[in-house]
Amino acid sequence: MTVDIDYDENSHKTVAEQELRRYNHIVEQHGDQLEEIIEALGPHPAPPWDPKFDPITLQMAPFEHVSMVRLVQAGNKVVNKVVLALSALCLEVTQLVDEARTHLYPPLLLYGSGVDADGEKTGESQVSLSRVLPTLHRAACYVHRVLRVVRNIMHQMTALYHPEKKKRSGTVDVSDVHFQVMYEHLGSLMGTLITLDEVVLSNAVLHEHWGAYRRLVRSAGSDQLRFGQDKATLQPLEKLLADVEATVMQGTMFASVVRQPYDVDGLVVTRNGLLREEMMTVILGWCGQLEQSSSDGWWCDNQPQVVGVTALAAFHQVIFDTQEKRLARTLGNLFRKFPCVTLVGSVVWMAERHIPSVAPTLGQFFDRKTQDALLTFRTNYLSQKTQTIAKEAKTVNLQVCGWAVNLDAASRKHSSHMNNQDLNQRASLLLQGLILAHSVKYSVETVLNLHTALGRPMGKACALSVCHLVESLKAIEHTYHRHGSLLADSIPHVIQYLTYQVLSIVATTKNRVSSARLDAQRLDILMALNLVEQMLSGPGTKERRLVMRVALSLANQAKALRDEDISSLLVGLRRLDLACELQARVRKATSCCILYHHTVILPTYLTNYQHTLENVHRIHFMLAAIQDCATLLEGCCHLARPEELVARFRKEVYGYIKELVLDKACQEVETELRISTHSHLQLDSRNPFQSPLRDLSPLLALEPFCLLSTTLISAKDYVEQYLERTFYALTVVAPHDWRTYEEMRNLAASKYNLFTVPSHLPSHTLDQGVDVLEIMRNIHVFVRHYLYNLNQQFFIEAASNNKHLNTVTIKHIANSIRTHGAGIINTTVNFTYQFLRRKFQVFSQFLYDEQIKSRLLKDRQLWREAKATQEYFPYESAEKFNRNIRKLGVSPEGLSFLDQFRGLMSHIGNAMGFVRLVRSGGLHCSSNAARFIPDLEDVPSLEELCREAHTSPQTLAAAENLDAVINNKRLIEYSWIYFPVTVQKSGIFSFF
Repeated sequence: MTVDIDYDENSHKTVAEQELRRYNHIVEQHGDQLEEIIEALGPHPAPPWDPKFDPITLQMAPFEHVSMVRLVQAGNKVVNKVVLALSALCLEVTQLVDEARTHLYPPLLLYGSGVDADGEKTGESQVSLSRVLPTLHRAACYVHRVLRVVRNIMHQMTALYHPEKKKRSGTVDVSDVHFQVMYEHLGSLMGTLITLDEVVLSNAVLHEHWGAYRRLVRSAGSDQLRFGQDKATLQPLEKLLADVEATVMQGTMFASVVRQPYDVDGLVVTRNGLLREEMMTVILGWCGQLEQSSSDGWWCDNQPQVVGVTALAAFHQVIFDTQEKRLARTLGNLFRKFPCVTLVGSVVWMAERHIPSVAPTLGQFFDRKTQDALLTFRTNYLSQKTQTIAKEAKTVNLQVCGWAVNLDAASRKHSSHMNNQDLNQRASLLLQGLILAHSVKYSVETVLNLHTALGRPMGKACALSVCHLVESLKAIEHTYHRHGSLLADSIPHVIQYLTYQVLSIVATTKNRVSSARLDAQRLDILMALNLVEQMLSGPGTKERRLVMRVALSLANQAKALRDEDISSLLVGLRRLDLACELQARVRKATSCCILYHHTVILPTYLTNYQHTLENVHRIHFMLAAIQDCATLLEGCCHLARPEELVARFRKEVYGYIKELVLDKACQEVETELRISTHSHLQLDSRNPFQSPLRDLSPLLALEPFCLLSTTLISAKDYVEQYLERTFYALTVVAPHDWRTYEEMRNLAASKYNLFTVPSHLPSHTLDQGVDVLEIMRNIHVFVRHYLYNLNQQFFIEAASNNKHLNTVTIKHIANSIRTHGAGIINTTVNFTYQFLRRKFQVFSQFLYDEQIKSRLLKDRQLWREAKATQEYFPYESAEKFNRNIRKLGVSPEGLSFLDQFRGLMSHIGNAMGFVRLVRSGGLHCSSNAARFIPDLEDVPSLEELCREAHTSPQTLAAAENLDAVINNKRLIEYSWIYFPVTVQKSGIFSFF
């Protein structure tokens, strides 16, 4: 039977609304739980963070899968060939520049770091050089490749700007075209060679080890028996070394590129007047852009461009053999605009000293007088910068805070709900932080490197201001990293918006060109503009933007682009480049690898940090800056493992932090706890206005900070462990003060939130016997009143006023260790050895005394004869020796010097027996106490104690057999008259 049921539409709505309310309730409940978790964890202004080791990383840079041949499809084969050839060369130049920065700069810059000073004696210098030899060979191959690429670029430009070239079918007229993008890449490539030259020439250790390695190879070829190699086998190595020395080690890489022959393959480059004028126009225009770069704010990386334009100017003067005074004047103004150019690390480049050696025609304008004037300008600039850097640090701090607040406010609006104005604001904010980071980094590099280059000391205030700038720089990086989701959500929209701005200008220009009468030149312009539109219609990859710039250079002729359009395009393309490479550029702009070369400022920073405790969370930013040094140190190749250099740097930085921050915090906390605990005593008055009380709570409440991604440092845990060790050790030494340390423990918990583990030391023991601590405190009394049984390992009291004698056995020692803890073993052993050191001084003085030594020398021959015949020393001689010693004088108790010396030996033997007994008691007590017992290698030997007592060589040698003297049972049991015989058989007498 079938039943028809009619469903009401309202019932569906009711059920759907009910389920939606349930879902909303679940979401709200989950949000409340997340907020509770966040509150329980406790928000912190700067939690530990490390962008390099984050578990999730967003790579937002666009990439290209299409080949450049398929990209360049302008509809005109000639235009396609020109754009494709120039774009491919620019792309190869970019790859060569990246290769130098990644694989050549770090190993050559770091060479010599971590190498021992006696490397030549141990052969470490040759081993280090052999490890870096593949890098040097790679640098030589890199130079040869650059030679061919530069020659190819000049041949391509010569073919375009040929003086006899007429306009005909199948060619492109470039008489009014300026390919600035080509010359920018060419200058950047030659700038890498200048950097390599400066790095190699400034590394004195590299040249020293190179000479030692060459000498070793020559020796190996001439001494086949020793090295097992003949000259024929070493000939390839000699050839490689000769190539590296001629290409790399002499620092002439840039000169070799400039002075290579270019008039080959039927092309005349050096006498091409059109190309000469074109290059001069581009160089002057490039210099003008750099001089105005600070005003528009979109040219961030100015220093590499200064090197590039200077290298291009020197290259122009050499190959064309010209002398342009206006060019020298323009470069001089540019050098004053950028007084410090940092190539890499701490290598500073002073162009006016470099130009005369490479381009003599241009160097005539940079004579000694000009060089001194620029040096004076740099010195005055540094003095002015040093005076204003504190104010600059405060201004930068306010700018960074304001920018971060604006970025936080802009991130609250979702990208799907933004209009063009919002996109423009967000794009400006994202790029503003990058521009600010570049300016801050330039200030830091300028101040640090100019002080080193000019040899001027840096003041404390200047060093602290530089550290504050470094903190601001890492705060910018942290802000970008914190807004990673915002970047991932906004960058595509920002790139699309900037692309639309550029595309609108291109479309307007295209309509204006197409509306006029078309000729061959305007058709080439239209084809280039079509290619620009094709590149803008896809993702903003490096290849597409490169092709677009070359095509725009080809389209900028016959006044197709107006002046206002050109300026708008320059800014738009620059902003587009920054947006497409935002992550990489932020990482580069905020990198603080320079701190590795200027670690001298870290103690000043940490001392001031611990003294003021102002904005304690900023130490996270400084340690993040130190983390950047690890990235540089990983490129080290002259050590067996790059981790060795990182480990040494980590040890150095941790030593600064431990000594200047953590240890001082421990001392201050302990002092404050002691003063507060003993406030009932008559202490000096503490005036808070004269000596204000320091609140260390912010430092102790600071989240653990990470040092070089491997060491986690917690100030709170460090202070807690220090207090635990101190309270335990002092309670063991003075058990009667246990109440005081418990009060200090409770005060630390209530005042500083420091929780230490109780020592749990027992207050007494039921077993009777002498306590180890009492013996240790009165060791000088113990060795006089107790006798040592060497066979059964126990001490017995020599005499007593009571009817019983006290004994000290292994059982008593074990009970004392159980009472006070295993920590007393080390203390007892150390204290006893200090007592022995004083006894050995007396021992040395007695044996070295001339009166004792002279009497022993009389019996030396008799002793040798008795030893040869295996007979005992004559009794009559021993008795005579004792009578002679007694003539020297006796004590009020009737003891001679020999009797006192025998007592001294007994005291030494008792002390050594006490040490053995303590060690045995520790092993007998428990296995846990065994780890507190010092090894024989850890405690000083008797010979070391004698050496510390400044003994003579004779007594030093005698001390080697002193254990036999102390362990010699006859020393105690024999009569006093046989004591000289015992000494003789023990080895002491043989040295007199």
